[in-house]
Amino acid sequence: MFTRLLTILLLLCPLLMLACMWAMRNREPPQRQAHAGQQELPTAARVARLERELADLRARFPEADAAGEPASASALDPSRGSRNGTPVQPG
Repeated sequence: MFTRLLTILLLLCPLLMLACMWAMRNREPPQRQAHAGQQELPTAARVARLERELADLRARFPEADAAGEPASASALDPSRGSRNGTPVQPG
């Protein structure tokens, strides 16, 4: 009885796997949906919006370098003095 059940399972598992693979292959990819109430903005408008957001962030965080480089991690969190994982005491 047990050997018959085991034989049936051994035959059904590969067939079930093939059926699942075939079903996934024939599945259509989900359609790209716009966010609720938002339309896709043209590239120039998206760039302008991102530049405004960047200007707002630079105004909020004046410690960032004027050249556009972000502030160092040690300036934001003094306990993280090194990237190697060995903390360096500030000062």
